[in-house]
Parts: sequence; structure tokens; C-alpha cells
Amino acid sequence: MAAAEPIPVADVTQSTDTDDGWHLSATLTRMAINSVPNMAATAFTREGFVTGKVVATIGGNGAIPVNSGTVILGLQLGCQVDLSEGGSLNAGGDIGITPGFNHGDPFDDIGPYADLNAGGSINLLPGNITNIGLGKKALKGRIGEIVVNDAHVKVDGCGGQVAIRFFATAMIDTDKSDDSVNAYGDILTL
Repeated sequence: MAAAEPIPVADVTQSTDTDDGWHLSATLTRMAINSVPNMAATAFTREGFVTGKVVATIGGNGAIPVNSGTVILGLQLGCQVDLSEGGSLNAGGDIGITPGFNHGDPFDDIGPYADLNAGGSINLLPGNITNIGLGKKALKGRIGEIVVNDAHVKVDGCGGQVAIRFFATAMIDTDKSDDSVNAYGDILTL
């Protein structure tokens, strides 16, 4: 089975003005998701490669200096049905010859028999959402960026669809407050 073409994701920017007078923003660009057939060839694993870029900027002239800042790029993966607890299959049986003694012909109830029984269970758990970090960088000035090309992503033990979305966080710290802004890409299927 051939891999699909990467699916582009629309750019997104989120920003906020802090109480200290700074303008903080996070911009996600160059996002693409390339779903591929998983190496294990199992129905319960999804695999793909992702590309994306985040740029965090600190603008304005705040009243209190910025002590530190951080930019984070990551993914959120949503599993529809969690199968990670696994399941069990129980099979048993008995074979033999049954002697029969009815009031009629004793040979009517003699013969081979097979008694087979099977049972099993699958532990279905509610779906879940997991965050995966693709990069984290300290802001040394007013701008910082992280670029990821063809990062591998996989989800194991999941029944049903797997949703995927990029996220970015920009954070700053002053002596007065901590502020953050978060940007999220569109939700797609892995």
C-alpha cells in the first residue's frame, strides 16, 4: 500500500497582551501530516510523519522586564477506543467416545463426540488524548522558533480513528506575572 500525500494544515496565530504590557504571540506554519501504513500491519496501530514550525514573539514595551521565555511545539493525539489493556481468548474442548445404554439398541448411543467451547474478552476503555512534545526552546530574545521535518508519530492499541492536531505554546515570566498563549492547528485523522 502506498503512502498518501501529506495533508497541509492551515496556518494559525494566537496572541495576547499581558498585564505587564507585552504582546506575546505563537504562530504555527508549514504544518503537514503524512499518514502511512504502519510497519506492524496491525489494525490497532496508526503511523505517520509530521512537519511544522512555530514562531514565538515578544513585542511591545512592557513596564516590567521579561526574565525568561519558552516556546513549545507539540502534537495532541486522540484515540477513539483504547485497547491497550488487551484481551484474552479462552478455548477448550473435549473429545472421546460416548457409550450409550438406552432401552433400545445399545449401539445407537455409542460414537465419537466433540464438545468445543470458546470464550474471550476485550478490555475496551474510553478513548484518550495524549500530548507529545516535538520541541522546546528557551527564548533568548524577542523571537524564538522550532522547526520539525518529518517527525515520526505512532499510536498503538487504538481501535477506531486517531485524531491529530498541532499545538504551540509561548510563555514568558516577569517579576510580576507568568503569561502564556496557545495556538492549535486543525484536527485531522492520522
